[in-house]
Amino acid sequence: MKTKLTFLSLWIFCLQIFAQDSSFDLLKNSTSTKILYDRVFAVSKATQLKTDHLSSANFLQVYHEIQRADFLRRLPELSVVQKKADEGFIHNFVPLSLLITDFENIKPESLENGQITRNAKDLYQVNGSESNVYEKHQLSLLAPIVARTKDRNVRFLLSRDLVFNTTNRVVSSIKVEQGSTWKDIDNDEFFTLNFLENGSHTVRYKIQFTNGDVLSQSFVINVQYQKRAEEATGSKAFQPNVVTSISSVIPYKGYGESTAFTGKGEYEIFMGNDGVLDKPIILVDGFDPGDTRNTAGIYQMLSYGSGQNLGDQIRQQGYDIIVLNFPIYTRPDGTTIIDGGVDYIQRNAMILVELLKQVNAQKSGNVKNVVIGPSMGGLISRYALRYMEQNAMNPDTRVYLSFDSPHLGANVPLGFQHLFNYMGYGPLGDVTMQQVVNGMLKSPAAREMLLDHFEGHLKPANATEFDPALLLPAGAPNYRDAFQSELNAMGFPTSTRNVAISNGAGNGATTGTPGMTVIDHTFNTSSTQRAIIKLNFTPTKNTTAEVSNFKGQQWILFWISVYNAAAKAKSPSTSDGLDAAPGGRFDVSKFADVTTGNPLLSEFMSNLNIMYFNFIPAVSSLAVSNNAGNYYSNINASSVTPFAAYHVPNTNQNHVTLDQQNVLFALNEILLPPTMATGEHVLSADIMVENPVKNSVRIKTSKPLRNVEFTITDVSGRKIYITQQKQINSDFEFSAVLAKGSYLLTISYEGGKITKKLMKD
Repeated sequence: MKTKLTFLSLWIFCLQIFAQDSSFDLLKNSTSTKILYDRVFAVSKATQLKTDHLSSANFLQVYHEIQRADFLRRLPELSVVQKKADEGFIHNFVPLSLLITDFENIKPESLENGQITRNAKDLYQVNGSESNVYEKHQLSLLAPIVARTKDRNVRFLLSRDLVFNTTNRVVSSIKVEQGSTWKDIDNDEFFTLNFLENGSHTVRYKIQFTNGDVLSQSFVINVQYQKRAEEATGSKAFQPNVVTSISSVIPYKGYGESTAFTGKGEYEIFMGNDGVLDKPIILVDGFDPGDTRNTAGIYQMLSYGSGQNLGDQIRQQGYDIIVLNFPIYTRPDGTTIIDGGVDYIQRNAMILVELLKQVNAQKSGNVKNVVIGPSMGGLISRYALRYMEQNAMNPDTRVYLSFDSPHLGANVPLGFQHLFNYMGYGPLGDVTMQQVVNGMLKSPAAREMLLDHFEGHLKPANATEFDPALLLPAGAPNYRDAFQSELNAMGFPTSTRNVAISNGAGNGATTGTPGMTVIDHTFNTSSTQRAIIKLNFTPTKNTTAEVSNFKGQQWILFWISVYNAAAKAKSPSTSDGLDAAPGGRFDVSKFADVTTGNPLLSEFMSNLNIMYFNFIPAVSSLAVSNNAGNYYSNINASSVTPFAAYHVPNTNQNHVTLDQQNVLFALNEILLPPTMATGEHVLSADIMVENPVKNSVRIKTSKPLRNVEFTITDVSGRKIYITQQKQINSDFEFSAVLAKGSYLLTISYEGGKITKKLMKD
């Protein structure tokens, strides 16, 4: 009985270790630094920190932990530092911060040999000598508190209010390396570093102290420079090789906003081979937290195969591609920062409305526009085109191409959402996870699109804990249902030919299996702390199961769970869980850039059992309306969809992936005159044509074809070549000498006829 009571009291004590600072209060006077690292969960592993190539996220995580571990509360809260980062963005400079600190952590043997125990009030205390109880550590870190800049000649500033020193060490000088020289940094004085190329750059620095010690370390900054122009109209608009700002004229008031605001975008035009803006194709960016893709990056989304690019091919035919991006920007009040890539879909649609109006006013000739919307860009495009139709504005657009867009909603596994939110806003205070939650989950666009959102499961007035009564999928309160209702009421554009590409399988192929274990791993964050994380996909239909479980444990002679957060979910009676359903896949390895420098998250990535989940359900990308709520329904000729033509593969592909087959579908819709578009629903690749062609045409078919006739015509309809074959089985090749350009290949055979695009480079 005594043993049971001892264990119970020890367990109760451990529950209090991270829940309240008072658990460590009696140790305050025994520490020399007055910063005890055991008071926080060691996400950054500051005791083992690599001080070279330090990222802004890693610096902020270390700062957040030291600030909370300090008995004397000498450092301002993280939010104060983050506000300084916002000021840097607003005034176009990169703020630096300097953290000099000594701190301690409890030696594991101090717990094992009884030097540190708990007293009757469940407080840690030192028994006997206070010497040799702690391990002492030193950190002296300089780093930017923003991750990226859009300038090539970058202005940096180390202001006095971002210099933090909890020690007696005195800095005599700080120098940064530029080429073969070193620059002195003075507090509150700007200095400039020049970077010739875009990408991640390492900046070396030296800190010299008055005692003669010198530290040589480095930080990283990501440079994404583009030549830019202010907003322009008339003949000054649509200049190639420059990124031009554009603002909407029509304001939009989002859910919960008190005032309607206009939005701000930027565009770049990639001219066709004739150098005249006369055949516009507008490519609209999708969901992009933090503006990680600039206009050049969006254009590269058109790449496929081995060095091929759909945009390059279209431009060879005289078409002009205008890329619309939604950057991070500051409202006219000069203080409010908006992440355009995750702002309200409706507000971004108003930016596209303005761009279409300007394009229509400036383009030469009478060729109508083509609008391509990848991912969320498909919703922005749909909304903008339909809005113009409903408000007496002519979009002058002939084709609307939706590319794996969530017309009926998107999915991020609820288990991931619960875990990330708990890690960010629970007792761990993981800064990286806070950024993921704020950008990917709490943003207006995410709240509008996600079919199952963690905020729909929270207990009242609780930021992290799920309500066990709220198990079925639920969207973000006040966002998801309102947005889908508005979208449904508007419908689709009626003056355009609406076509779609899905990256989700049409034959029911899954990504993993419902209820599967995604990760079950123990993370040893320090000698006395560890985390046990388990995630599962949502279960089979009408089943309740745990989808997330986090245990934070402390070593007190044995491992005790200090805190535990778990979440359950129930799948509806109509469908197995969303996470494994057919759909465009989210590649979890994309989090790798976010997790750089975060040891816990890097280890998380390395121990996943599956690297993908269903992001855009196939039935959502095609707005299928007769699937009876089953996200695993096959897509076939009986599927009811608003699209005149669509392409759907037989395997689940990564979200917004182009390949030879769907590129041919896109070319068929973009390049063909409307009367020549086939209008077929391409459900599988029964017949494939290799592109681009050289001096022969190569064809692959999955089944024998009889009495086959091949007819090649140019885009004007003139027949160039005709040949016949009694039967072809799998691979077939025939000679055809063609001039450079685009052609149509019509294959007629017993039981069918199909038209494919040929490209001769």
